[in-house]
Amino acid sequence: MTKCTGVQTGLIPKLCSDEAEKTGLLDFSDMALKDLVKAVMPHGICEYSVRRHDYMRLGIDRYQASRIAISSRRYQTLCDARLNLVPTPILSALRTCVDAGANAGNWTQALLDLFRPERVIAVECEPRMVGPLQARFGAFPCVAIVDAALAEGEGTARFNQLRHPAGSSLLKPRADVVKQFAANSWDVIGTVDVRKISYDQLVGGEDEISILKLDIQGAEMGVLSNSQEGLRKTKCIIMEVTFTPHYEDDSGFPELHQLMASKGFGLYQLSAPYHRGVRVLYADAVYVREDILNGLAPEG
Repeated sequence: MTKCTGVQTGLIPKLCSDEAEKTGLLDFSDMALKDLVKAVMPHGICEYSVRRHDYMRLGIDRYQASRIAISSRRYQTLCDARLNLVPTPILSALRTCVDAGANAGNWTQALLDLFRPERVIAVECEPRMVGPLQARFGAFPCVAIVDAALAEGEGTARFNQLRHPAGSSLLKPRADVVKQFAANSWDVIGTVDVRKISYDQLVGGEDEISILKLDIQGAEMGVLSNSQEGLRKTKCIIMEVTFTPHYEDDSGFPELHQLMASKGFGLYQLSAPYHRGVRVLYADAVYVREDILNGLAPEG
């Protein structure tokens, strides 16, 4: 859940031609530099305006939006977390949020940087990531780290560790999808036994789940199909959906979409799909409870 298009902007230094000649930094005339500034700056201002407007659309006040919109990197972080795709009424009143498949904690960090959830439950079982995750959020009293795999039920399971930790999964990766990813990133380097926890058990003590971010590498169907009470008190789900099978016995977008409809959720947003020039691999889908979805007003 880290692929998102964004615009990186910068400032063009205002160097006069004689200074440029002395320093050797530029090899074109002052007139050419002015033309370059005219061409670039309006684009940068436009992108700043888009970022500022998007922040205000998400419920951030005008002053803060004007300040944080200066950073294109910060906006990129928001987009990577797909929080820009969540309905404003949900973001404006965040209670408990769940980061399942927390990995390095980037989604949780993006959430805390811009919004004020009452509590965040970050779930991760990959041994290489649990320690750093605990260290990163140890000073945040609102963040609870759960060392377990979100799954269909309780117990223990064999966990497949891939060379790239973000791809590690309860499911075994398919051999035929290896060529779709960067070299030496999709090979299994080991297995380990991990604790499993169901979604209903995880959020049993919570009154409301504002956002469930689900990035658990093919195990989504087992979690969602076996949840009753947990999903009933969940308002929004950000979930990675695949269009090309990644793991043995995983479920693709059509199956998950049908399941979400049966659980009372409608598709609100779908990110741009990710591919490496051959076929579409995956995207991130945002599902919202139908009663909330039906109450939203069309934009524009």
